[in-house]
Formats: sequence, C-alpha cells, structure tokens
Amino acid sequence: MQIKDLCTSCDFWTITTIEHDSETATFTCTYCKNSFQMPWDTNTRFMIRSIRTSLKKRTKKYPELQELKYAGDFVKLVERADPPKGQGCK
Repeated sequence: MQIKDLCTSCDFWTITTIEHDSETATFTCTYCKNSFQMPWDTNTRFMIRSIRTSLKKRTKKYPELQELKYAGDFVKLVERADPPKGQGCK
C-alpha cells in the first residue's frame, strides 16, 4: 500500500510504501529510503486513515501535493497562510 506523507528524515512530502504482515508494518520513504516499523494494529490502521483524510484538506491549501504520483516523487512545501474566511450572508 502507498500513501502520500511527510518523511521525517528527508523533510519532503513523498510517497510512502507500507508493507505489513500480521504483526508489523514497515513504512518506507520512496525518496530517501528511510524506514521505520510500527505494530500492525487498529491504532496504526486508524493513523493511516487519518493521514489520508487530512491530506484531502491539505491538498486544497497545497495543490502541489497532487504532483506526487509515483514512487520516488517528492515536493518541498513552503508554508503559507490560510486564506481569509468569508463573512457570508448577514
């Protein structure tokens, strides 16, 4: 399985590969090849779902995340302010 995620080693947004067996999940950055392991349990699966959900919101603010399509792709995001919220109808 693959997800778009921020690698804590190279500090780039990239494609992360997740391989798991019944006990352990191995997360590997496809850009710098850094990897780490976590137990394959409900908390880890929930974390993966949370990353995917938050990525939808983050992609609206940073459309360059859509450029991540293939293993090894990477982008460095530049922090930008949130757009001002509208006043709406009164």
